[in-house]
Amino acid sequence: MGHTGSVQRGNHSARRNPSGALYGEPVGAQHRTAAGHHTEYTPAQLQALYLSRGRPDMGFMSNQAMVPKEVPEMQQTCTVKNHVNLKKSTLKLVPTAEHPEKYSLEFQFDATKPCRVLVYLLGLEKIDDETGCSTYALQRKDTSVVTQEFPEGLAQKFNLEDAISKSDEGDKQEQVELFDFSAFQISELVYKEGSLRFPLIIVLEVLGSDANPQSQSTFCTFLKNANDAWTVKMLKQKVQVEGLTYELQEIYGIDGSLAAAPKTNNSGNADGDASGDQKTGGGLDEIDIPDGAECIICMCEPRNTTVLPCRHMCLCSECAEALRKNSSTCPICRTRVEALLQIRVESKEAHDSKK
Repeated sequence: MGHTGSVQRGNHSARRNPSGALYGEPVGAQHRTAAGHHTEYTPAQLQALYLSRGRPDMGFMSNQAMVPKEVPEMQQTCTVKNHVNLKKSTLKLVPTAEHPEKYSLEFQFDATKPCRVLVYLLGLEKIDDETGCSTYALQRKDTSVVTQEFPEGLAQKFNLEDAISKSDEGDKQEQVELFDFSAFQISELVYKEGSLRFPLIIVLEVLGSDANPQSQSTFCTFLKNANDAWTVKMLKQKVQVEGLTYELQEIYGIDGSLAAAPKTNNSGNADGDASGDQKTGGGLDEIDIPDGAECIICMCEPRNTTVLPCRHMCLCSECAEALRKNSSTCPICRTRVEALLQIRVESKEAHDSKK
């Protein structure tokens, strides 16, 4: 009645005030409407209208959605063979039995070639401006680099106490000691964001005569737990191969996935001869996909595509192509998609045939 009208939809009603402005409409928009101009809502105003059960003009909302969006690019992986790898889950500090205030460093690693382990307590990273390669030094003169050589082998174990005992037997290196954190300032033992000074740097370096030997570097900081004991935490890892440096990034979901889609040529057929249950040009229809390794969209193909920058590996090739053209957010975390990374692993048979 009078100046107030209502529109009934179900159990809800949207009321209009005498000025003709929508209930819950942003103040700035009301003045423009009263003046007779078409209301232009910002995304924040549209959200306010939605939350207040308002009903903005549907034709206007369609115009808002017609903004051209950039289609994420699809990238293919380039395989880099890493001969040494530190298993970060095995990295730990262990209090010694004779001196509980001192700690030994332990970790496991794999090496497909003979290598050496170098441990820098309070290390400094130096990056070459031209090549981007890193070299390492000690921050203090009263510390020394722990060095120990290992043959090739998987699941090998490094123990600082063992390295000390070998140095006592006459190895040509300076005397090394257990980690005694009481001799250092807290600021030296905890990493400061953006600095090239790291509390701990562990380098696995392949032995050989190459001027730029392949290596993997693990950068760590120290932390105190609830029991006032020191622990070690990995910050990042880098790999140097043929004079190039790569920083390793975690891919979420790769452990349970197949990550082995056959690489296709321009004609659509799989490269090389298919073997086992895979027929020529047959794709992946007969692959037995383990539980948890399937694409989260179609649930019938193995996932082999990672969303960037969030690094969720959750899509198969076909669903990734559809996502690239029709959507802009990750199906796991809803982060904006900037690129898609397809991971293809060469089969053992194909690798052997190239030898």
